Amino acid sequence: MNCAEIQELLSPYYDGELPSDALASVAKHVRGCASCAEVLAGYGKLSESFSAAPAGAVSEDIWAKIVDELDRPDEIQDKSKVLTISATTDAKRPWLTRATYQRLAIAALMLFVLGLSIWLHRQDAIMDMHDGHGAEFVATMNHYLEVLPENPDQAEQFLLDKYDGKLVAPEQAISLVGYRPTVANGLPEGYTLASTSVLKMPCCTCVKAVCKRADGSTLVLFEHDDEKAAWFGERPSSMAMCGDKECCLVDLDSSIAATWREGTRSVTAVGARDQAEVASLVNWFKRG
Repeated sequence: MNCAEIQELLSPYYDGELPSDALASVAKHVRGCASCAEVLAGYGKLSESFSAAPAGAVSEDIWAKIVDELDRPDEIQDKSKVLTISATTDAKRPWLTRATYQRLAIAALMLFVLGLSIWLHRQDAIMDMHDGHGAEFVATMNHYLEVLPENPDQAEQFLLDKYDGKLVAPEQAISLVGYRPTVANGLPEGYTLASTSVLKMPCCTCVKAVCKRADGSTLVLFEHDDEKAAWFGERPSSMAMCGDKECCLVDLDSSIAATWREGTRSVTAVGARDQAEVASLVNWFKRG
């Protein structure tokens, strides 16, 4: 697809509304096209500006103005119903009729609904920014998961490039994340450590360990501060007990991902074969 076609898809791409094949194509194009990347960044800036915009001040006489406008058609028939408000000012105002009350209630309801929709939109935008689970992040993880089974090295390089990753020894990660990663204590029997890196992901700065099983297949472990397991968009998920930990299990078609709390941090295992393997990892992390 050319830039014009891609830019037609950037809005639904940002909102996470594209099917997986189109989403991967747009993600690939944006990574190599500065012009389209700039347009996509504009959607993010617009969302941030809207969410950060202060609520407009409401003048004290707003309700009087609304009443005046809503009651204008009744001015002629209501001229006989006046009340002297002050003897000194001799001010005269129309009584509030039943029709006026009805129109005022409708106007108040409309203002409430409008205000509520704006507030909900702003809260969604704020949660996306704070949680780091915006559409772009989910799209990035989706592309990573699609590449990982066939080309693990390419998938790992993709994340390193995307999130300013640094390949480090497990002990070196301490100075970058402020804690000793569990993989620094070794791995369970049957796994070897292929690489350790530190990534500046939207949710937090995390440690990623690429592990190899005896048959050469790949398991990736992320240690991170984020408590939510919302990295995987709308993929099917469920809660289950793995060992003595409650885990969020996500279906990755040919494998699963699992997230659980480990002390003050969370662990996400990507590429686990089944729930039994997740349980063995949970038990190993507990001993570590």
